[in-house]
Amino acid sequence: MYLSDHAQQRLQQRGMTGSDIDLILAHGTETRDGYFLRRADVEEATKRLQKLIDWIIRLEGKYVVVEGDTVITAYHPSKKKQKRVLRQQ
Repeated sequence: MYLSDHAQQRLQQRGMTGSDIDLILAHGTETRDGYFLRRADVEEATKRLQKLIDWIIRLEGKYVVVEGDTVITAYHPSKKKQKRVLRQQ
């Protein structure tokens, strides 16, 4: 989204960044003339992100073999295989 000169100046004065604006636009509640990040929005985003974190933790150590854009197989490699796979980078 384009930031006006005025918005850039105000963001700097208020210690906000373009990334802050992106988060508010992504997770805030749309109003008549903008977006407002409510506590309920923060709680909802936090729950969604926690689910993603839990999912990532569950998949730790899994390995997916790909060839081009085709998934060949997926598995949990042994410690020895993990080292070998990482060495081949």
